[in-house]
Amino acid sequence: MKALETLRHKLYKNAELSGQEKETNKIINKFLEKTNPDIHYKNVGGYGIIAIYKGLEEGKNILLRADIDGLNIPLMSTDNGQQTTDLAHNKVQGSELKAQSSEFKVQRQYSHRCGHDGHATILCGLAMRYGKKRPAKGNVILLFQPAEETGEGAQAVINDPLFKELKFNAAFALHNLPAYAKHQIILKKDCFASASLGLKLIFDGATSHASQPEKGNNPQRTVTTLLDAFQKKYENLKKDKYHTTLTVTHVVIGEETFGVTPGHAEIWLTLRSQDDNSLKKLTDSTIALSEYVAKEFKLKFSHSIHEAFAATMNSSRETELVEQAAKDLKLSVNNIKEPFPWSEDFGKFGSLCPACLFGIGCGFEHEPLHSPTYEFEDEIIDTGIDVFEKIVSFLN
Repeated sequence: MKALETLRHKLYKNAELSGQEKETNKIINKFLEKTNPDIHYKNVGGYGIIAIYKGLEEGKNILLRADIDGLNIPLMSTDNGQQTTDLAHNKVQGSELKAQSSEFKVQRQYSHRCGHDGHATILCGLAMRYGKKRPAKGNVILLFQPAEETGEGAQAVINDPLFKELKFNAAFALHNLPAYAKHQIILKKDCFASASLGLKLIFDGATSHASQPEKGNNPQRTVTTLLDAFQKKYENLKKDKYHTTLTVTHVVIGEETFGVTPGHAEIWLTLRSQDDNSLKKLTDSTIALSEYVAKEFKLKFSHSIHEAFAATMNSSRETELVEQAAKDLKLSVNNIKEPFPWSEDFGKFGSLCPACLFGIGCGFEHEPLHSPTYEFEDEIIDTGIDVFEKIVSFLN
């Protein structure tokens, strides 16, 4: 256990953003080499890693996945240098930014404020066990996936020829969950986490001197018209059975000047649903409306989609298997009624085979995910390893 805690703290200290997990890749690969996997791919879909441990007899191939990327989370510190968060293991990267308050400074840094360092450590712990004793049947495929936070990593892995040559019968992943009892296993059949995407709407007209606005083409009316329409859409969707919704997150009109009328505008939206088809319909209708309004006001219109996540759909059989594994380990099980509103990149693997994403509680008083004071709970590392190992044994 001490070796795994040391590994987790090292990953925590060297957190890297999505698609930039170069040092993280080196740390994990070096650790895995000691376990002598039968197959070891060191760069998959970017900085992803695959380690395969072949069973003593033929059986099912099981994919177990952990995410490895960090976040860019600002941390607050007082002028006397005392941090408001525990940075014992953390490395501050980037320049210090000035906050508007004279009492506080903001430090911009890359950090594991979602627990991906812990998820990766759990898979490394499983690698240690299979390094000492191979699974009885079948092959265990450990996938350390990059770029989960941006929704790009799973697809990058899936597109990689090294991954395409693999065959597997089921896929599993876990996520630590604050506000749930420590070591509790959280399950939900069907939709476990929502689909979502970022939609950027772009409008271009023409600037003019502020004293002669009639000589330009200001996108202001387009923006106000659409913002009003989006608010109405938001209200109408409140009773949607899939909790489909849209949220305006950012609006830009013109430049920071008093002498020029705007010629450019952007509206950024986050669209979300528990159903992939409902999300697509909302996306298409939002784009169509924006295009129509832009045309009415003689503006050029374009759009782009960012950080797209499929809904994470758990198959009934695999979810029941995780529950069986948890109960066999005498762990508490919580079958939640509603899916989580956040999104998870693991949903892409559900289109390839039966899959299940489950949660492990890390304590009722634990800081929330993505909080500046969050840190993974080391006590649940062994719990995650035990559950994964039990799942593999049940499937074979």
